[in-house]
Amino acid sequence: MNAINRLLIFLQLLGAIVLMPIAIFLVLFYRPGVAAFLNNLARGLTEGPNVVLIQLICIGLALFVFIVSITLLFLELQRTTSRRLRVQQVAEGQVEVTDEAIIQRLEHNLGKLTDILRVKPRVIAPKKGQAVDVVVQLETNPEVNVPQKTQEVIATVKQVMEQQMGLTVGTVQVQLDYSRRQTKSQS
Repeated sequence: MNAINRLLIFLQLLGAIVLMPIAIFLVLFYRPGVAAFLNNLARGLTEGPNVVLIQLICIGLALFVFIVSITLLFLELQRTTSRRLRVQQVAEGQVEVTDEAIIQRLEHNLGKLTDILRVKPRVIAPKKGQAVDVVVQLETNPEVNVPQKTQEVIATVKQVMEQQMGLTVGTVQVQLDYSRRQTKSQS
């Protein structure tokens, strides 16, 4: 049902995106025909200075619908779907974990480590049966021992992913940055 709703919204937005430039073109270049049509709908509105006002209102509405349609279409197409990763170590059934759950668990456990101010993990979903790759962006204190902290982060990621979540870990990439606030305050 969700796929049908998304398809209908997509087609409606696509129709609005196609029709609004046509409406703008008609109002700009075929004003007498549009004015006659609007005159038949509401007598007396198309005489004198009202013609320009009606033209501006029609163009404004068409532009508004066009811009809103493009924005909604972009948002509809960019909707992220949470991926599910199959847990390898379950004997009696099948368990799938969303990548969002993995990210939250990693943020929680890595946030407990000392000298780490901010954590932003990203899970790279594998093809079936392959190991999960993880990219961890860290913000730390400037005094941190980089090799030691990197090894601590990698060990924590592997422990969380393999022992707590039952997933096979591929590569763990750590991207470390120093806290800008503490660097400026020390200068």
